[in-house]
Amino acid sequence: MSVTLARKAAQGSPVQMPPVTAPSLEGLSITVPAPEPISAQQIQERFQDLARAYATERMRLRTEPIAWGDEVLLNLVGYSNGRLIPFSVRNDMWTPLVPAPWLPGLYEQLVGHLPGETVLADILLSKDYPVEALRGQPARFAVQIQAAREVKFPDPSSPEFLKAFGRGDTLEAATRSVLKELEQETVQLLQLRAQEMVLAEVAARTQVDIPEALVDEEVRRRWGSSEGRAVTELKFTEQQQEESLQTWLSDEPTRAAARQRLRIALALGAICARDGLTLSPAKVQEVLQIEAKALGVPLDKAAASLREEPHQYARIDQAAWHLLAVEYVMSKAQVRFAGA
Repeated sequence: MSVTLARKAAQGSPVQMPPVTAPSLEGLSITVPAPEPISAQQIQERFQDLARAYATERMRLRTEPIAWGDEVLLNLVGYSNGRLIPFSVRNDMWTPLVPAPWLPGLYEQLVGHLPGETVLADILLSKDYPVEALRGQPARFAVQIQAAREVKFPDPSSPEFLKAFGRGDTLEAATRSVLKELEQETVQLLQLRAQEMVLAEVAARTQVDIPEALVDEEVRRRWGSSEGRAVTELKFTEQQQEESLQTWLSDEPTRAAARQRLRIALALGAICARDGLTLSPAKVQEVLQIEAKALGVPLDKAAASLREEPHQYARIDQAAWHLLAVEYVMSKAQVRFAGA
């Protein structure tokens, strides 16, 4: 039985890690910038996201035109200047028909079409599109509309909705509850930002030459577990799949991010070895619990599944080592929050 390009890439190939000396953790100190204030638009968008669970929906018939504000199930892929746009492939994606800042005019062109149709939409990519070389460039997206549903939201100020929503007896109280939730998330995001900044400083202190072949392998694995799966499910030809992979391999920001991940991983591994860290069963169990929660399955079922796939268990073991090392490094760092 043949193995798809995506699966080969995701499973990876044996690689030789370069030698690395563990960086010093002395004087490790960072200051996290103060966050932007939470805007009224953010509150409104989060309120809408939460209220979606209380909306009513109706699937559009195959003979019924799609309307603005509908939710649509799409497969899509984009091309610019005759080449596949990196990271543009999506399959089985539910999305609301609302303006897409990076893809201006794309979803607007789906209005009036029927479920089951394929639409070729020509647009100009936004001036802040994530792929810098494509900003403001013409692009064509092939969009397969698999299904659509009409969504009607309840009156947010109605007593019936507020009772079901469970965030206060008035719209103002419910809005304050949403704001509080966003504030709590901001604190969590600041903690994550602190971790990113500490690890970036650790990486900057790490002297190691990372071979381009190692970067290639890291990018291939990421592609294989994400866009690679999408192009396989969309039945791209082997040549088209290879083109998709090559767009990732030739994208310099993607390669830079891969280099940074590798540098951090090598630094953390060297720190563990130098400082004699040991991985406890409790730490592995912690990662297993995170995995089980993400999959929505009982812990014992997740563990049994991993035992049947040795490479997946190795992934959990690696994640546990990473978590242990990050916690250790963070315990050595001095973190300040601007404005706190």
